[in-house]
Amino acid sequence: MNKKEKLIISFVSTKSNTGKTTLIEGLIICLKKRGYSVGVLKHDAHKFDIDKKGKDSYRFTKAGADNVIISSPEKLAMVKILQEEIDVEDIIKNFDEVDIVFIEGFKNNKYPKIEVHRKEIDCKLLFKDDKSNISTFIAVATDEILDLNIPSIDLNNINVIADFIENYRIL
Repeated sequence: MNKKEKLIISFVSTKSNTGKTTLIEGLIICLKKRGYSVGVLKHDAHKFDIDKKGKDSYRFTKAGADNVIISSPEKLAMVKILQEEIDVEDIIKNFDEVDIVFIEGFKNNKYPKIEVHRKEIDCKLLFKDDKSNISTFIAVATDEILDLNIPSIDLNNINVIADFIENYRIL
């Protein structure tokens, strides 16, 4: 993969607890060892709060600040109050310094998707059920043998999935 062009891969599933986060975590470790920089965009359908009550950033947000940035020598975080959800494409612009961006969630995005499927969680596949986005599915990472017209990859073999991602688009 040419490291000059960012690769964006989205991980989706029919239900929670299929192992998307665990898979992405393993892929980050594996791909970092291969020399790639990796970013992750996590969609949370629920309201989340990274500010902790009593902390300065929390106090600034509660006071009405529209944007709070917390900076240290090791990390930078931003809390921005939104009036409506931002499009994935606009959020991706914040990943200008990474080779690979993994998206967890955002099922209806335009980026290539790997569906994470565990037979004990759900027998359905988004790949088969979501006709509007079917062209964006590039593989299914699964713990069962499936007969599909896209690659079916062993969910429990991080190196094979990393190889697939690394070779997905030879530029």
